[in-house]
Amino acid sequence: MSTSSKASSRLQLISTDDCFYLVPTSGNIDKVLEITKFDCQLQLVDRSKVSAINGERRDCQLLIGLIRLLGGPYLLVGTQHRLVGIINGHEIYQMTNYDVIPFVKSTLHLTQSQERDNRVYLAMIHRVLDTAGFYYSYSYDITHTKQRLHQLSTDNNGFYQLPLFNRADERFVWNGHLLREFVAQPELDQFCVPLLHGFISIKNITINGKLFTFHLISRRSWHRAVCDILPMEYIVCHYWQPDI
Repeated sequence: MSTSSKASSRLQLISTDDCFYLVPTSGNIDKVLEITKFDCQLQLVDRSKVSAINGERRDCQLLIGLIRLLGGPYLLVGTQHRLVGIINGHEIYQMTNYDVIPFVKSTLHLTQSQERDNRVYLAMIHRVLDTAGFYYSYSYDITHTKQRLHQLSTDNNGFYQLPLFNRADERFVWNGHLLREFVAQPELDQFCVPLLHGFISIKNITINGKLFTFHLISRRSWHRAVCDILPMEYIVCHYWQPDI
């Protein structure tokens, strides 16, 4: 397993008739993630392979994941973000825009009922991702409290040798299911960024001439928070209590 503790920041997505390519645009990385559209095969290829490829190119900030619906697979990427602040030298971002990109251009292979259901599923995805409150960091684990991170750092158990996604508290990783195929291949560690839902505020305050930085992080567990986002026509919940 890779010992890299920092995920790739800043990506370029190239779409051709046969493949998606995720190209890291920051750092000295000579490998590119290739995703075949026909069978969703994931592999790293040399950057030189895509340098002359003709295809649609767009900038994106992170890979949210991959989901299979009736209409076929869809690639989810974060396209815009804003800097919330810095914790211990690590930049924390809020996702402000995203894209859901189909592998298959047409849904003519679906029946009317399947096409209707597929539209409902897509609407559910958009409803969740449209909520303001998705945060991430390429190098800092925001799914654990600072107290927990301090404890883990003193346990000397190799925790910080794990990739960022593998270290995260799965209760607060909202794209865990979407990234499961990527996480299954350790060589793709650098593309896997845990996405947290909640609220983060980082403020600098001067008190009696001394500068203090306050970090407020509220985490919402995906195990229990579904009914707080999806309407009752999508899901019926009888009990809900948030983990924070």
